[in-house]
Amino acid sequence: VSVLYCELTMPGKQRVAPKAATKAAAPVKKEKQPAQEASKFQAHPKNFGIGRDVPYKRDISRFMRWPMFVTMQRKKRVLERRLKVPPTLNQFRKALDRSTRTELFKLLKKYKPETRKERRDRVKAASASKAKDSKKSVSTKAPLSIVTGIQEVTRAIERGKAKMVVIANNVDPIELVLWLPTLCRSQKIPYAIVKDKARLGDVIGQKTCTVAAVTAVRSEDESALKGLVKSVNARFASRSKELARKWGGNQLSLRSRASLRKKRAATTGGVASL
Repeated sequence: VSVLYCELTMPGKQRVAPKAATKAAAPVKKEKQPAQEASKFQAHPKNFGIGRDVPYKRDISRFMRWPMFVTMQRKKRVLERRLKVPPTLNQFRKALDRSTRTELFKLLKKYKPETRKERRDRVKAASASKAKDSKKSVSTKAPLSIVTGIQEVTRAIERGKAKMVVIANNVDPIELVLWLPTLCRSQKIPYAIVKDKARLGDVIGQKTCTVAAVTAVRSEDESALKGLVKSVNARFASRSKELARKWGGNQLSLRSRASLRKKRAATTGGVASL
């Protein structure tokens, strides 16, 4: 009785009426979904083991055994980038730009050398016209065309007949045309190094062509030739001293550059970029 009296009379404490019990929420009724029909097709996981399923297509170029000429080309290209290349060889990497090359090839195609069939037809037509009228003078002179071949082009340069010389940049061996830029500069004849011998061969109607020379053009193409000579000289002849001193190659691989970057960052304590 004394404890109950203390609880009733003790200041600061009040009796709290009990809360009324609340009803629990009714469970949510899920709608019954229609039963799915069993698939008529059974799953058969593929087995890519030896003699099993055919594997899917993937890029296996890194695992292919390439032909010998492809591997030799790639190794040669890597060596040319890694080793120091002397200026005489490095000048063949500074080829003519695409727009000027396109204009130059358009001009060369107009003076494409005639084929054997064209020459035979021309001679037959001349002989037929001569047979009709024996007193009539018939011209059997070949049409204007560019000069191709190292021997013929060299003769045209030495005799001063060449107005422009076009050299392919990927001749193999390169020693065949290595001396031609020096000869053109000594004879003061404009020259151009273009990509590549296959494109130059397509212009003259052959598979490949190492060098070609323009000896004469018609009067309507004189202005086009002058414009090409001006742009070609600005690219090669006027920069002869610079090209004679500039070495090439000596480029590190991506892995070597990354390792050097890490070493510099470790020594300097910051990020160093090549």
